[in-house]
Amino acid sequence: MRHFGYSETMAAVAAGTMKLSVSRSEVEALAEQHGDAFYLLDLERVNAAHAALLEPFRRRHANTTLAYSVKTNYTPRVLTRMRELGSLAEVVSELEYEIATRAGFTPGEILVNGAVHRPDFLAALLLQGVRVNLDGWYMLETLHAVSRAYPERTFSVGLRLSYPVPEAATSRFGFTVDEPGMRRLVEWFRAHDNCEVAGYHSHFCFAPYGLASYRARIDGLAAVAQTWFPHFRLRYLDIGSGFRDTPEGPSFDEVAAVVAGVLAERFAAGSRPTLLIEPGTAIIGQAMAFVCRVYDVKTVEGRTLALVNGSSHNVNTMGWRSEMAVEVLRAPGAAAGRSAVTFDVVGNTAMERKDHLCEGVRGPVAPGDYLVFDAVGSYSTGMKPPFIHPCPAVVAREGGRYQLVKRRETVDDFLQTYLVES
Repeated sequence: MRHFGYSETMAAVAAGTMKLSVSRSEVEALAEQHGDAFYLLDLERVNAAHAALLEPFRRRHANTTLAYSVKTNYTPRVLTRMRELGSLAEVVSELEYEIATRAGFTPGEILVNGAVHRPDFLAALLLQGVRVNLDGWYMLETLHAVSRAYPERTFSVGLRLSYPVPEAATSRFGFTVDEPGMRRLVEWFRAHDNCEVAGYHSHFCFAPYGLASYRARIDGLAAVAQTWFPHFRLRYLDIGSGFRDTPEGPSFDEVAAVVAGVLAERFAAGSRPTLLIEPGTAIIGQAMAFVCRVYDVKTVEGRTLALVNGSSHNVNTMGWRSEMAVEVLRAPGAAAGRSAVTFDVVGNTAMERKDHLCEGVRGPVAPGDYLVFDAVGSYSTGMKPPFIHPCPAVVAREGGRYQLVKRRETVDDFLQTYLVES
């Protein structure tokens, strides 16, 4: 993995204005309280990212709603902040639904996606009137049973759709948009006169991030609504997530202009639906850093290796990142005499080949230094397994003040679900 500088990293999201700066003395004080490996959550970055994404959309399409993707990072303090900012919670499982409710979201403030839900859970959502985007035919079986049991009620649902998007693989999730499938859906709803389609959803996680992709996403949803279900009142179109404001791709402003333009082309001013967006990484990706101590530095076959109290699970669990932004916080008075080197960072697990956090970091480096891995908020805390080492603490910062929002896990935490004979 190539290392690149802080200014390059942050220019991709905020023109270099949002650098997560933390001093050596601050890190030492936090490490003394919470251990020498921890996550640092910057709530001011969360605020800024939320505004940077939502404002361009609302300026062009005032009826835009943001639903934060809980799976990306379900730290409760992140969720409460998103609710304070007026966001909905987008969840894809019963677990996430429960986390969202405990963070204060009401059923009316939660949007449920996801491919697998127990019939009992799905039925409860339908009866509560929670907004649900159905993913497949087996979910319609549950809707059938619920609607027949409560014929006096009307059940409004959304449908996740899969259709061609330029340069993207067809999604395996949702209902396939072809004539046989759409006719079958139309007939199903005609046979269930107390069920209606309120909106349509799509999400293409590996889609290209060019403007043609975003145009195809919103246009595909609108086409289904107008072609196959014109008899239902359309309440929302949900284009999922995948938003990236980088120098290599379109800005949020450009994406918003394209999406709003399609809505204006297809719908009269008084009948345009709510636009739903479901960001995760665009909100939290740049808002969290991982801080860890360097324990050893050695040279192996010409490579300088810095061993840290952390692993690839902490910063790149999904394995998607090819670049990392790293800052070295040197121990006081230890810089003299060090040679400037390029070093690789290796982790604290037994994974010989896999546990390389990044390569080519510009030194010098020595035991006792701390490394700060910036922009690791996506999927890190939720997917870090208790493998060899427990999950570290999460410390939130806002207005220069620090607050522990997740303590470091212990052996008891991950053994308590095991049944041990006495």
